[in-house]
Amino acid sequence: MNMTKTASHLREGISETAKQVADLGRTTGEKLDEVRCGTADALADAASSVRTTGRQGSDAIDDLAKSAARKLDSTAAFVRNHDVRDMFGNVRQVVRRHPASSLVGAVAVGFLLGSTLWLNRSWRRGPDQAD
Repeated sequence: MNMTKTASHLREGISETAKQVADLGRTTGEKLDEVRCGTADALADAASSVRTTGRQGSDAIDDLAKSAARKLDSTAAFVRNHDVRDMFGNVRQVVRRHPASSLVGAVAVGFLLGSTLWLNRSWRRGPDQAD
């Protein structure tokens, strides 16, 4: 008889555990559905944000390109309308108005030109020939 009671208690325990597992599964499924919907909403919001940012970035690049093109057109018109003498006159005016900046610019241009010439000379000579 003791064995029958134990088997009965065991069946009841298994039955109760099965109900608890089923309840836990249902609750977990409901929570996963809630999280799934929230995740889907967050992903949709992110996609919208990417689209908007992409359009804004495209507009910014377009504006930058248009600005650069306008400046190039302006420079082309200046070069077309002024001879070398006029250009040197304009350079002189800039140097007179901004002598320190002009000196820094001249040093920078000289450094870049000297570096380019030095690299060009070294390149022609080759790595096996020393200075």
